[in-house]
Amino acid sequence: MKSSKYKLFAILFLFLFFLAVPFLQSILFNADTKGAIEVEKTVEAEFIKSNKRFVLVFFGYVGCKDVCTPLLQELNSLYESKEFEAIKKDVEILFVNLTPETEKLQPDLFAKFFNREFKGVYLSKKETLTIERAFGVFFSKDLSDNTGLNHTDSVYLIENSLNKKILKTIYLTHPLKAKKLIDDIIHASNKK
Repeated sequence: MKSSKYKLFAILFLFLFFLAVPFLQSILFNADTKGAIEVEKTVEAEFIKSNKRFVLVFFGYVGCKDVCTPLLQELNSLYESKEFEAIKKDVEILFVNLTPETEKLQPDLFAKFFNREFKGVYLSKKETLTIERAFGVFFSKDLSDNTGLNHTDSVYLIENSLNKKILKTIYLTHPLKAKKLIDDIIHASNKK
């Protein structure tokens, strides 16, 4: 009897910690920050091999239906919008896969399914641990579905240069504030 109560408590605790807390934080931050958190921090991001000045990064996993698919569709709509046209030449959209057991070519194929210009990146298990620390990305195996993953669903704006990568802003995606994201990129473009 004690064992089943302990298991129930552990499952409830994990549910609250890994699902409810990030969701509540997202709602609270979204109200206070107008959908974005400004960071301005240099990050180690060896996986960004872009020659474009700005990179929009989304962390997820190949085959994710509940978070990744709708967000990548939303990013495609943003990328193809008339408002985005002026900055498109300076921005790359990068999908970073968080499941190292995926075949190496799958992340790029998955990203290109949504837009042929998007790029997908495969990370090894060791590399996923470094992004967790550098970006504050949360991810863990789904307790109810061993093929799924619970993960952060934010979009990260990186200013990219040869000698450093600067995490400028983290955009919350409930909903993604497309106008703010575009305005931020235009503003940052005009700084130099």
